[in-house]
Amino acid sequence: MITHFFKLNACFILSVFIMLGCGGPPEDNPLLKEAINHFHEAENDSTIVMNAPVALKEAEEALQESERLWEEKADKELVDHHAYIAKQKVAIARETAELNAAQDEVERAESQRQQVLIGARKAEAIAAEKRAEEALSQAEKERREAEKARKRAEELAERVNKLEAERTERGLVLTLGDVLFDFDKATLKSGGERAVEKLAQFMEEYPNRNVMIEGFTDTVGPANYNEKLSRQRANSVRQALLNKGISSSRIQIRGYGEKYPVASNNTEAGRQQNRRVEVIISDSEGDIDERAKAN
Repeated sequence: MITHFFKLNACFILSVFIMLGCGGPPEDNPLLKEAINHFHEAENDSTIVMNAPVALKEAEEALQESERLWEEKADKELVDHHAYIAKQKVAIARETAELNAAQDEVERAESQRQQVLIGARKAEAIAAEKRAEEALSQAEKERREAEKARKRAEELAERVNKLEAERTERGLVLTLGDVLFDFDKATLKSGGERAVEKLAQFMEEYPNRNVMIEGFTDTVGPANYNEKLSRQRANSVRQALLNKGISSSRIQIRGYGEKYPVASNNTEAGRQQNRRVEVIISDSEGDIDERAKAN
């Protein structure tokens, strides 16, 4: 009897413990547990925390509601529903964070692009300003050079007038007539010396200018004698320039005799014009065209 009594009490006590167990905390909810894990991952993700705080907060609230229902032993379907919502809101928070992060990256890239464009435009503006300044400087330089050239041209014209030289296709030509030499001689007379003096001064002022001295005669007398005389007269002018300190490298001479008359040899006046020495002054580069080239 006693044994039977203890068996009954044991069954009763076991039944009480079973009943007490049924009134304790509910069993684990897999969906809720999954939602909790997803939320913890999200709240530890700095990208989501920084870029989707509102969506993460909504996920947290949905998760808290699901946990509250679970703790209050609410209907499992209702707990699962809110756990599902919490899980979806975590997913939305993650997608929102990725979208916002991508948008921020786009905005940063656009900002960088704008900065690059601004930098490029600024560099272009600086380069354009520099080019403009260089152009102005070049224009001013050219203006000064043109002014110098104009003054040099005016000075040259003045010196040519004093020199009594004539402008021709070959350049400036100074003609020393027959009256500046003794008859049938190559010696310069005083008038010829004065002309050479002016020529020497001109050549000193314009050291890039060279001269070609050409002698000519009329047709009276043997041709070979006339050619020799014309060369002697050209050399007489050359020697006078050398005596004035002009370098021999700047002086050339030619004797053409009866060639290249400038007037008829049938009259005395014409023959006198043909008996002459011409001094051709070079260009500013020191060049002189040969008479054959000029003709």
